[in-house]
Amino acid sequence: MKYKVFVSFIAYTHNGGGKVAGFLKAVDDYLSSTFECHEIIIVNDGSTDSTASEVESASRGLNGNLILINLPWRHGLEPAMTAGLHKSVGDFVYEMDSIDTDCPDDFLRKMYETAVTGFDIVAGVPEAAQSMSSRLFYRFINRVSYADLHMTSETVRLASRRAINAMLSLKEKFRYRKALYLLTGYPKKNLLYRSPSRGRSGRPWYEDLDLALDVVIGYSNIGIKAIHFLSASLAIGGWAIYGYFFENVIEGWTAIMVFLSCVFSGLFFILGMLGEYILRILNEVKGRPYYTVSSVKVFSETANAAKAGRVGRLERDSQATEPSR
Repeated sequence: MKYKVFVSFIAYTHNGGGKVAGFLKAVDDYLSSTFECHEIIIVNDGSTDSTASEVESASRGLNGNLILINLPWRHGLEPAMTAGLHKSVGDFVYEMDSIDTDCPDDFLRKMYETAVTGFDIVAGVPEAAQSMSSRLFYRFINRVSYADLHMTSETVRLASRRAINAMLSLKEKFRYRKALYLLTGYPKKNLLYRSPSRGRSGRPWYEDLDLALDVVIGYSNIGIKAIHFLSASLAIGGWAIYGYFFENVIEGWTAIMVFLSCVFSGLFFILGMLGEYILRILNEVKGRPYYTVSSVKVFSETANAAKAGRVGRLERDSQATEPSR
């Protein structure tokens, strides 16, 4: 039995030309066997390989509509997936952060069955142990965040249309969907599934580090608190003055250098944190678009069928007009 609902499936890829065809076939088979109507949206994040042509070739064998969003340069996961969400029209939308995610069809179906019981947001969390860096990051951000977020690693997500509209209507420029969905207030549930990938993002470590810094600054007050904490370095100067007048201490190069190191480290950290906050204020004020799209290509089931029909007619016409020997 197929569910009578329109579902969108958004997937992110960067240089995934060798894998995107098989991914599209597997996703289309699941969607066409489970839902009456569906669309697949591939966000091509500035790929330099044959990803776009591979998607176009794979579209001819699909049962549902396929939309290819090409970004002119690499934007990163969050802006790219936001572009896909703006183009989606489904009543429910799957979000998959990488085409390498090995999520079984039964689990995807379980996510939908859970969503219709009253959860607007259902997240797939890999059951295998997370990496040490991921565990430390989420433990840290959950502790210092000013909101009760309780975030963890998520590789796939299913959201209702009203939850998506509420999330997209939030005006802040830094879009971290995992936190923004929680800020909408709609009910959410995490489901565990077995995955040998351990929830790895597949992105370079420096991109994950940059994203982690943005999340910490955007969803906590730790930066301002750290500045106040580092101002305690002035106490070192007070201790030095106290020792100079009331204790018999020997002034030395090492003590001076340690003192200067502590003070200047604190000053540079303070300036860096202030610069990060000012940069984000500047980005909010400028109002520049969050992403730039170079092209959007739609491959519909009817268009593919019509194209195949035209090709067949051309072949028959050429055979009919070919002179007999």
